[in-house]
Amino acid sequence: MVTKVFIPTGKFKGGPAVFRSRLISTFSKRDDIEIVTDINEKFDIGLEFIRKIDKHDSPYILRVSSCYYFRNYKPWNNKPIARSIKKAQHVIFQSKFAYKLCNRVLRLESRGLLKNGYSVIYNGIDLDYIQSIEASDRIELGSFMACARWDPNKRLKSMLAGFTEADTKKHLYVIGGFGIESRKEDFKKYEKKYGSKYIHFLGEQNNEEIISIMKSCAHQIHLAFIDICPNIVIEGLSCGLNVLCTNLGGTPELVGNRGVILKVDKFWDTKYLKRSIADLDTLQPVVVAKGICKLLNKKTNDDPPKFDIKEVSKKYVKLIKKYGERT
Repeated sequence: MVTKVFIPTGKFKGGPAVFRSRLISTFSKRDDIEIVTDINEKFDIGLEFIRKIDKHDSPYILRVSSCYYFRNYKPWNNKPIARSIKKAQHVIFQSKFAYKLCNRVLRLESRGLLKNGYSVIYNGIDLDYIQSIEASDRIELGSFMACARWDPNKRLKSMLAGFTEADTKKHLYVIGGFGIESRKEDFKKYEKKYGSKYIHFLGEQNNEEIISIMKSCAHQIHLAFIDICPNIVIEGLSCGLNVLCTNLGGTPELVGNRGVILKVDKFWDTKYLKRSIADLDTLQPVVVAKGICKLLNKKTNDDPPKFDIKEVSKKYVKLIKKYGERT
């Protein structure tokens, strides 16, 4: 039986849009799933991302990325997320931490918002696509890399200061530009201060170029404060990189024994986090340096990649069939 799934494609950028396109690509290869992107067409069930955007009365599954957890940063946007969770047939969280965070801020359990249950399904990537890309010949083999839209919560300054402190004589390739909450002049300041024989700022790159760079490296640094399920880390792990990350967020769940986890952040006790985004890039260089040296000495892990988008999509299809065929 073919199940028609409505997937809205007109909203959201960044990580949610990247994973959505990967999921659509995988669904399109199946005979039992038909993708609908026009809200005016008939469909059996919707697959909504972050919150329900379009008006329709059909059942839907909601994939939740996160919620707004800074006290002074758009907390009112949590209301449509909470409403969407309450009305969903089923909720998918990207990581165990995503559920923990949303339960803290939105009071999921105490308000009875998860009446139809939830699942935790990590993101994935096409491993055949990864294998098809050649390693970059402009990158020093065995190097470090990092990639982000460099807002303060991604901790560019902490990474650069820590890498300089570590003095590994290895190269670090920094990919990406300044973000929404950062300033171009600050980003340029970091480039000028830390750019060196060993630290290279490559700017924004397309996905194929990023994968190519990863395949020439051995280590990834991702010090972000609370990333729920970063696609860039899934890509790094799938390219065989060992990863240095921090302890708060979904990233440690992805990394497991494939890296080093710095215990530098603490989950807060109140509903909202009282710190500001600008106050997050303050890790001690010596702490980051010790993590980098520990990562450098970690043996290469030859475990097969576990984030195959084909396997991830099967979990989505199982839920789509379960709730879509009830109608």
